[in-house]
Amino acid sequence: MVKLSNPYLLIGILLLTVIASGLLCNIVTADVNDTSSIMFENGTTVVSGDLLINRETMRKEPLTAFPNNILRPLKNRDFTTVYISLITGSAPKDVIKNNSYITADGHISSKLEGPGTVIMDSNGKISVQPAKSMVWGYKLPYTVAVKDGDSIRLVENNTTVKTVKGSEINKDNVPSYFVNTTAMRSWFNSSKDGDNITVDYYLGNFNDKRAPVYGRENIIKDFGNSTFAYMRNYTSGAPVLVYEHNASEVEVSNGHSTVEYLSGYPTEIRASNAKEFADGWNNTIVPPHSSAHGKENVTFTAIAESEAASGSATHGVCPPGRSLRQAIMALGNPLPVGMSTGDEAILYEYRPTIDVSVSNNGDYPIKIVMWTEGSSGDTQIYTKIYELRDNATYVNSTNSTNSTNSSE
Repeated sequence: MVKLSNPYLLIGILLLTVIASGLLCNIVTADVNDTSSIMFENGTTVVSGDLLINRETMRKEPLTAFPNNILRPLKNRDFTTVYISLITGSAPKDVIKNNSYITADGHISSKLEGPGTVIMDSNGKISVQPAKSMVWGYKLPYTVAVKDGDSIRLVENNTTVKTVKGSEINKDNVPSYFVNTTAMRSWFNSSKDGDNITVDYYLGNFNDKRAPVYGRENIIKDFGNSTFAYMRNYTSGAPVLVYEHNASEVEVSNGHSTVEYLSGYPTEIRASNAKEFADGWNNTIVPPHSSAHGKENVTFTAIAESEAASGSATHGVCPPGRSLRQAIMALGNPLPVGMSTGDEAILYEYRPTIDVSVSNNGDYPIKIVMWTEGSSGDTQIYTKIYELRDNATYVNSTNSTNSTNSSE
């Protein structure tokens, strides 16, 4: 007599019995493309710890028609599922195509580094694709507030999702991460019917084609606090590097200038504006073959200027503008928008970080690093450009020039 002490032997015998007897001949076959147990849609970003597959809602399929469904729980030594499946004649549908980053209980495993992407094939089978060495998206408008009489309408995708009285605007009923409540109320009081302002943004148009990510909580969960902070700092449409791994930051260009002392213009204000300009461009990322502006949450002090159409100008931004211009153009990139080729580098009526934009014609992303040293007219402004090289594919840099230092 054979002693059935080996669970695999017992399972094999039971499985053969079920298949041979056609135990579930009266059960209606499930939809083979059912994906109701998959918690994320195709293209969605997932990170380690996310629940990808809800085992409680997995559709059961007859073993006589789909015997392979029992193989994965058998391999995972999930004997409870195996025994129940054999007794009932049906097993949970196997929706996994590749389980490299999926645990037995349906979560994303700790093996996944960074933000992965859910990939679903035409049969409803899923796998998780790890992130490339660098992933970037763009800050794009999502929720728009439209003034409508004594209220505002919050509009998303051309659909009004909420109406709020102007007198009731607060952080609980109007998104306030990008436009705070005080600024929102001020806008409401000074605007006219039909005027609009964007109050919330999402990340989309990713270079690896993943689906857009909406909402502060999801952005922070998927990409971290630093990504959301970067979004808040920059203008609408700004490129945002959300992940960098196995990449090298290599200096490829630099620039230098000095504030200097100019008769008739307050030196301390000019030095302050120069430092603000450097802060406004520091750590800005520009993807390959694209352009970018600087930060929008910087503050400049205007000085009276008769030559400016507005009657004032932010003097002191031209020295750092020259430093940035040198470093950018040394790489073969065009003259930045809003700049001239002369000493007065920033054109009148162009805001130094919001309106000025720089281009990157290279094949790799670049990072702009700017800082100042010293004070008053002796303030030195330094710019360095770093190329972000993917170590897995990098062969020869398309950007490899240092500019000539200058103290114009």
